[in-house]
Amino acid sequence: MTATAHALVGGAIAASVQNPALGIVIATASHPLLDIIPHWDFGRGWRNKSKQLFFVEGVFDITLGLTLSYLLFGRGVNPLYFFAVIFASLFFDLAQLPYWFLGWKFPPFSWVYKIQSKMQGRAALPWGIVTQVV
Repeated sequence: MTATAHALVGGAIAASVQNPALGIVIATASHPLLDIIPHWDFGRGWRNKSKQLFFVEGVFDITLGLTLSYLLFGRGVNPLYFFAVIFASLFFDLAQLPYWFLGWKFPPFSWVYKIQSKMQGRAALPWGIVTQVV
């Protein structure tokens, strides 16, 4: 899933679940569940992209996700809680950053990468975006 999709789900969870401990756990668990759904994301083909392009795409994706999440769900929610839940919803992708950008191919980064890679439901464009919108 794109970071935007994960952030939107995290924002919806933060707006719907009042208990911070429960909201953070649900948001963290939502990530691998969403990744099972066939989808497209910016990480697809990351080895064939320059690190600069991959970084710019990632920053765009996260910025869009945070902005849309806040506009749709952020009002009336404690900002610290809101962004903690969104961070939790993005945690598994964020945990791969050292693997992707610093070449840290050792645990726990390699474990997260291997698990995430096996769980990805892959779909080509445009259907890979349609599944996320739905």
